[in-house]
Amino acid sequence: MKRLTFRTHAPRGSGGRLGRILSLAAALALGVPAHATDLLQAWQAAQAHDPELAAAQQALAAGQARIEQGKSLWRPTLEARASAGYGTQESRSRGAEFAAPGFGSAREVEFNTSVRGGTQTEYGIHLRQPLIDPARHAAQSQLRHSAAQAEAAWQAASQQAMLRTAERYFEVLLARDGLRVLERQQRTVSETLERAQARFQAGDSSILDVHEARARLDQLDAQRLLAQVQLELAQAAFQDITGLPGHGLAALPANGNAGLASPPGEPLQDWLAQAANASPDIRQSQEAAAMASDEADKHRAIAAPTLELIGSAGRSHLSGTGEYGPAAQSANQWSAGLQLRIPLYSGGMRGARYHEALALRDQARLQTQAAGQRIAQSVRAAWLSLDTARARIRALTQAIEATAARRDATRLGLEVGERDTLDWLDAEDAVARADLALRQALSDVVLDRLRLHALAGRLDIDVLESANCALEGAPCP
Repeated sequence: MKRLTFRTHAPRGSGGRLGRILSLAAALALGVPAHATDLLQAWQAAQAHDPELAAAQQALAAGQARIEQGKSLWRPTLEARASAGYGTQESRSRGAEFAAPGFGSAREVEFNTSVRGGTQTEYGIHLRQPLIDPARHAAQSQLRHSAAQAEAAWQAASQQAMLRTAERYFEVLLARDGLRVLERQQRTVSETLERAQARFQAGDSSILDVHEARARLDQLDAQRLLAQVQLELAQAAFQDITGLPGHGLAALPANGNAGLASPPGEPLQDWLAQAANASPDIRQSQEAAAMASDEADKHRAIAAPTLELIGSAGRSHLSGTGEYGPAAQSANQWSAGLQLRIPLYSGGMRGARYHEALALRDQARLQTQAAGQRIAQSVRAAWLSLDTARARIRALTQAIEATAARRDATRLGLEVGERDTLDWLDAEDAVARADLALRQALSDVVLDRLRLHALAGRLDIDVLESANCALEGAPCP
C-alpha cells in the first residue's frame, strides 16, 4: 500500500529536486522514459511546449519593460532637428549709426538686409527636462502597477498551466479507464450471450434472455465507439500542450488510497486568508483598480501647472537675393531656461475624461470585490471537497464491494433460475458504474488539491511532486 504525504509548507532541498529534474529532462530528450510518463514528466514537457504558457511569458517581459518606461518619464529628452527648404526673410534696420575709415560717420542710417527667394537650412539640438508635473507622477505610478499586474498574471498563468497539464493528464486516464471498463463489460456480456443461446438451444431458457443479452451487447458496442473517440480527443489535447503521446501514462492505483484522501491540512479560514493575500487573480484585480485610480489622478492633474528645464542650440542659414545682388544670412543661437505651463481651458475634454476615469475606477474596485468573492467560493468548494474526500472514497469503495456482492448473488440466482439475464446484466452494469465513479473521485481529489493550492498562490513543483506520488510506479520524494 502506497502512503502519500502532501507537503504544504517547507520545500525539500534544491539539490535532490535539481537532480530529479535533470534526470527527467534527459529521459525526455532520449525519448525513452525510465517508466510510464507521470505528472512531473508531463509538466517538464509542457513548460517547453504549451503555447499559452509561452504567450504569458512574453506578456511578463512586456510588463517588466513598463518599469523602465515609468523611469524614463523623468529623464531628459534630447532631440536633433534639421530642415531645408525655400524661404524669404524680410529685414530692415532704421536709425542706425554708421562709421567707417574714409567714409566718415552718419546717423539715422537705414539698412536693408532682406534675402529673398533663397535656400534656407536650419539644424540644432533641443533639451527638455521635466521638473514638476503631477500628471507624470500619476503616469509613472500607473506603469508600476501595470508591471505588477503583469507579474501577477504570469504567476497565475504558470499555475494555470501546471493545473491544465494535470487536468488533461487525468482526462486521458479517465477516458482510458472508461474504455477499459466498457471492454470488460463487452467480454462479460458476450459470454452471457453465448450461454443464453446455448441454454435456449437446450430448451432451458426462453429467447427473451438471448434478445436482452444481444441488445445490451449492441448498446455496449456503441458506448465503446464513443469512448474510443473521447480517449483520442483527450490524448490529442494532452499532446497539444506537452508534445508527448497520450498513451503510457502512469495511472492512479485502484486500491490503497488512504493517503491520497488525506484532509486539506489547514483550517478553511487559513486557506481563505492566504487566498485573499496571495491569490494571483485577486492581485491582478487589485493592480487593475490601482491603475484605474492613477488614470483618474492623471486626468485631474492635467489642469495643474508644470515646470520644465529647456535648452536649445542651433544654426540657421539663408542664401538668396538681396537689395543689390546675391546675399546670405547666418545665425547661431542657443538658449536655456525654465518653462512654466498653466492650462486654462481645454474645451471641457479634461473634465469629461476625469469623470469617465472616476467611473472606471469605481468599476475596477467593485470588480476586485467580486473577484475576491469568487476566489473565496472556489476555495471553500475545493477545501470542502478535500475535507470529505476520505468519507466519499470509503463510501465508493464500499459501493463497489456491495455491487460486486450483488452481482455474484445475481449470477448464482441466474444459475438456479431465480434471476433472469436482465437482472444479471443490470448488476454487472452497476459494478462498472461504481468502478468508474471511484476512479473519477480519485482524480477529483488530486485535482482539487492542486486547485486549492493554485487559488492560494501556492501551486509549485513541490505540490506537483506530492500529487505525483499518487500515481502507480511514480517516484516519491
